[in-house]
Amino acid sequence: MLRKRSKYTIFALLLAAFIALFFYLRMNKPKQLQRNAYQEWSANFVGTLDEKTYIKTEETSDGQVTLSEAQGYGMLIAARAGQQKLASQKDFDRLYQYYLDNRLPDSQLMSWKQVIAENGEIETFDHNATDGDLYIAYALMEAAKVWPKKADDYNAQAKAILEDILAHNYNAELTILTVGDWATEDSKFHSLMRTSDVMPQQFEEFYQLTQDNTWLQLKDSMLDKLVLMSEQYKTGLIPDFMWVGEDEVKAAEANAVATEFDGTYSYNACRVPYHLAQSQDEKSQAVLGKMLNFFMSTRRITAGYELSGKEVHNYQAASFLAPVFYAAQKTAGHDKLVQQNKFIFMQDLSKEAYYEMALLTMVALEVF
Repeated sequence: MLRKRSKYTIFALLLAAFIALFFYLRMNKPKQLQRNAYQEWSANFVGTLDEKTYIKTEETSDGQVTLSEAQGYGMLIAARAGQQKLASQKDFDRLYQYYLDNRLPDSQLMSWKQVIAENGEIETFDHNATDGDLYIAYALMEAAKVWPKKADDYNAQAKAILEDILAHNYNAELTILTVGDWATEDSKFHSLMRTSDVMPQQFEEFYQLTQDNTWLQLKDSMLDKLVLMSEQYKTGLIPDFMWVGEDEVKAAEANAVATEFDGTYSYNACRVPYHLAQSQDEKSQAVLGKMLNFFMSTRRITAGYELSGKEVHNYQAASFLAPVFYAAQKTAGHDKLVQQNKFIFMQDLSKEAYYEMALLTMVALEVF
């Protein structure tokens, strides 16, 4: 029995050593990891239509579905890949052209959803989604840094988008961005805030580009709203959506706008750690730190939580792990979360989970 236990111990040690060596070799070849992530992302999710490209989010009986959010991610991924010499300006411009061709009438904002039929005809849906246009504007600003010969064009278009966001997606009374141009002043949704629209570092850069002080006001005000929400629960978790008043906030109820998980830490709020970690603002770091401390106390991070900390699902998803991995890399004292979640970069990208792979690819291009 003792000899058998010794064999098991030796086997376990050898297996652990092999796994450790595998992780070491993979994690110490950042350029190869980035290249693999970008190539797999492009092969799986970038669709072609004439001389334009778009991001494939879903296949339906009516055709390929794409979203402005997806186009924003795709453009930012192409710009980030361009910084690493993994993508060309043509790759970015083909995505850019698709956005230009699918703006709303008399607007610089993109239609929030399009369905591309097999014959190439596009069904365009009314209204915009604020998060998609924020990402498109930011991607253009990043592209201007990578390909300076076209910087004036990219930055001019980014400014035009940002002007329209303030014209159509802004609640001046509460100083927040609304979720889309359909959340008008005469609608109760005018006071609804998507928490992942809080992008403090990007708002500072938007101010630098436009010199419009509204972006700094939005940064401070929307961070204040996150602080108020963070203070309501020991976990510090933030819901996908919340109702905003002058001096109070409340998590949205189930099915308030999108899904039964609107008031939980779910597939919108999972982006919050990624956005907050990019900013050194004191309020941003306070909200982020409390969330990371909660994740440090968990055995593993699962795909969604009630704000009390109870798991919504018992499975894991890269859309939740990648933003926390990124934030832990950027924030001292959270090595456990880095080690615990780096396995997501060792696997081939899924060919179906567009959203998860978008967040994973963005993080891979930024931290390695």
